[in-house]
Amino acid sequence: MFTSSRQDPTVVDVGTSSDGIMTSLASVRHMALAMVALAVVVISAGWASAQESEAAAESDAAAAASADNSATASNSTTSDRATSEGPAPADDVRDDPKELQKAMEALPEEVREDAQTALDRFQETGKTLAAAMLALRTDQLRYRNGLEQTPEAAVRFREQRTRTWQLMQEQFTNALELIRFLPSIDAARYLVTMVQHRLEHDIYDAETYEAAARMLDLGQNYQFLFLAAARSAVVSGEFEAAKNLYDVLNDEGLEEADRRLKYQLQILEEQYDVEQAAIERTDADSLPHIRIETTQGDVLIELFPEAAPSAVAHFRKLVKEGFYDGMDFSAVSQNLLAMTGDSSNDGRGNSGEFLIDEHGHEESRPGLRGSVVMAKLPIGEGKFIEHSGSSQIAILFLPIPGISESQSVIGRVIEGMDVVSRLRRIDPTKKKEQGQIQLPPDAVLRAEIVRFGADLPEPEYVDLQAEVEKAVKAGLLKPKSPDAPQQ
Repeated sequence: MFTSSRQDPTVVDVGTSSDGIMTSLASVRHMALAMVALAVVVISAGWASAQESEAAAESDAAAAASADNSATASNSTTSDRATSEGPAPADDVRDDPKELQKAMEALPEEVREDAQTALDRFQETGKTLAAAMLALRTDQLRYRNGLEQTPEAAVRFREQRTRTWQLMQEQFTNALELIRFLPSIDAARYLVTMVQHRLEHDIYDAETYEAAARMLDLGQNYQFLFLAAARSAVVSGEFEAAKNLYDVLNDEGLEEADRRLKYQLQILEEQYDVEQAAIERTDADSLPHIRIETTQGDVLIELFPEAAPSAVAHFRKLVKEGFYDGMDFSAVSQNLLAMTGDSSNDGRGNSGEFLIDEHGHEESRPGLRGSVVMAKLPIGEGKFIEHSGSSQIAILFLPIPGISESQSVIGRVIEGMDVVSRLRRIDPTKKKEQGQIQLPPDAVLRAEIVRFGADLPEPEYVDLQAEVEKAVKAGLLKPKSPDAPQQ
């Protein structure tokens, strides 16, 4: 049986079936040497326990601390039925400068300079990150202990948290670059820890895929590496790799999100190709851009006027009017989506205007990671009230192949998808237990138009009450249902 417990990372027995995941990547550079040196090393991450706080930075801080303190044990193997008890953390196992120097000298002369640059960058950024973490922790403790709880202190804390997060991501890139050249234990440890952190925060991209795949190629058969690699392969267009990864894990080792992806790989690949073709034929410089400043950082959205002109014009109008400013992310579901624009926070909030449906035509875009969807009002069993899109938008963490059949994809996140992924998870359907501490949701601080784009026709609106009556007559809604949307 497989689990995803943070304290109990499952080791998956795969024999040799996971070997060579990275061989299809053009970026492989001199990995033979690194693999020989690292083949006898089993990296075990020291999993730090992240406690949530009012300042909302604990999980990022724990990930960085874990990346800094996790250990590596050598000459370890897994049995046919490997247990989930990994080697005990050994903080004193670090990079040996002499061994790194030997590995450097063994590299072809033409790449040594690049390798040295990668090593220097990883080490220097590590120092900067440690200082940033200390500053973040100091600000957090001062706030929590009531020493400084001014609005200025809150702003300073958010800025420091964003800076620390950016350094964590920069160090992830640095570690990946270094491991391409040299058998760095420190870099490998950081990658393993951060891959799990990324999995837990729905951060799936080409770097996550490469890092997880390289660790798997080095014999690190933790379940979370397979899941992170497979999901990231899907969103990055590496569908053959995704299939191979899912084939290694039986269905018991898959989470619900992975079952959805595994059994829809063919249509996902088709939709990915459709989206890439649409991106290629579109003049990106002509598309409207919206920046959303959130409590976790900034997100930049590119809109698709050709796919949903009415919804794009309406959304742009709401942004200009300041409709989204101060709006909560009222629903943030793991492996699924983040939603804002619900003015009532009960699932029925709207702008008072309802858009004609625009999905299902030739220019419609599929729902992939980062897609922005104009959400409609649900009536259960995966059905929605027709023409009920108004103000609620959803940003997808993972592809949802069928979403474009019922709702309009109006754009995509082109910067800051990691920010969206860090939003605090909120399940509006989950009942709060008595005495349970519930932290406030993340929110939109401000939304603004940074590039207006071409003029568009006025949005086409409908009489939603008439649509509700149609749904009642069709038996989709009960008369006078409390779930009927309120205008």
